[in-house]
Amino acid sequence: MNSSPAASELAGKPTLIGSFPFTEHREAVRLVLEYTPEIPCWPQLPARGEGMLVQFSSGLPGFDPEKLVVDPGRDDFEEERLRFYEEYLSVTEGGGTLAETRFFPTPDEVPGLYVLLEAVSGGPSPLALKGQITGPFTLTTGLKTPDGRALFYDPELRDLVIKLVALKARAQAELLGKAGRPVVVFLDEPALSGFGSSAFVGVSREEVLSALSEVISEIRRAGALVGIHVCGNTDWSLLTESPIQIVNFDAYDFSEKFIAYDRELKEFIKKGGLVAWGLVPTLRREDLERVRPGDLLRKFESLVEELSSRTGLSPGEILRASLFTPSCGMGTLSPELVRKALSDLRSLSEALSPSFR
Repeated sequence: MNSSPAASELAGKPTLIGSFPFTEHREAVRLVLEYTPEIPCWPQLPARGEGMLVQFSSGLPGFDPEKLVVDPGRDDFEEERLRFYEEYLSVTEGGGTLAETRFFPTPDEVPGLYVLLEAVSGGPSPLALKGQITGPFTLTTGLKTPDGRALFYDPELRDLVIKLVALKARAQAELLGKAGRPVVVFLDEPALSGFGSSAFVGVSREEVLSALSEVISEIRRAGALVGIHVCGNTDWSLLTESPIQIVNFDAYDFSEKFIAYDRELKEFIKKGGLVAWGLVPTLRREDLERVRPGDLLRKFESLVEELSSRTGLSPGEILRASLFTPSCGMGTLSPELVRKALSDLRSLSEALSPSFR
């Protein structure tokens, strides 16, 4: 992994996970550009049905969006699977474009992306634009066959989902890139917080790395940086070993467990990786109501000091490899708490900005 100029320019900047509690994309984009103008993301609105398992699954053979199942027993499944792979190969091996395929994001599927692109066209130029997509592990473990079995455990269905995510992510990166700015695409992988537990017996490290790597490869083919967001604890060495360039985690609740991977984090940062610290708590309302920006600043300074002592990296090296985010999305918060979370995030970034000069 090489640190690109785009990656180094992002250090110290705030960005968001993606979800908002609103019903209008323009309202969300306005707040995104107000509080995170350097790396704005397009908003996802669960209140409008933009859920993690639905929003990126269109085009998957045998998919039922109401039941969140893929049924390989449907009469049209084999024919649809053949068409799926024909479209996939037309892009990956035939030199075709994504625009005429099922993998291209339409305004109906991801309206927030188009609203963001409209808002930034002709306006102030951000350092980068951020997109996001449900990662292959979360999608293959969240979607089921009609008998309740996760798609991950069926190699043929797993392959369909991985390739769907890979090209949809690449298409999103290409579309965002039309704004003429660097692009970052995050894989949202909350299910990885269960990796290694009894919830996913039989899931190997190699299988997860293979799925992630296939998706990452396609995103990077579009020239984008690739991040991953996990809002619980996981085996962080799995991610630092992968080709991921930005690791985003809930630093409010899981910082000690994260920093325990000091050797892996040192290597990750040394080879150009960035850590996106999810310091603003958005998973529990009471935490967000209570916390103040000064608390978050002191917490981060303590984490930098501890990671520096564990790894031998200087505080400056760690700072130059840092971004800031909320701990998770904001789809379940009240509008008032969304504003507080955004304000706290902005205040934290601005308080630290002199350190990045």
